[in-house]
Amino acid sequence: MSDEIFWLALVTAYTSVLWIPYAVVRIGRIGWARVFIDPLPGDDPFDRAWAHRSYRAHMNAFEGLITFAPVALGVAITGTSNEVTQLAAATYFFARLVHAPIYILKVPVLRLLTFMIGLAATLVMAWQLVAQVDWAVMFGRVL
Repeated sequence: MSDEIFWLALVTAYTSVLWIPYAVVRIGRIGWARVFIDPLPGDDPFDRAWAHRSYRAHMNAFEGLITFAPVALGVAITGTSNEVTQLAAATYFFARLVHAPIYILKVPVLRLLTFMIGLAATLVMAWQLVAQVDWAVMFGRVL
């Protein structure tokens, strides 16, 4: 398994459990039965602002995963893994790991910084992948 796939698996697992804090608040507020009957929180489902930020942090993690996952998979599938892509994948994971708590705790400057670090890591991996393309061959196929 490539390092990029390892970090992708970790960030996917982490993203998959980010629902727990706001789900606990929702269950406490409306009960188990209503959570299962009406599981979507909508635009303003929470009495507590931190719980709403927890929900937004979870949605933001999914949005980031949508761009990171294809790049990590592309690097792994094409065999273009290198020290730069490995470091970028690890950087993405740790940026996302601290982003959610910072989002929930409402620390705007650090929230932006961790988001931008994760985005930059994804873009670095994408550049490493695209840089491996033989553009003459690629355009030859198109033309």
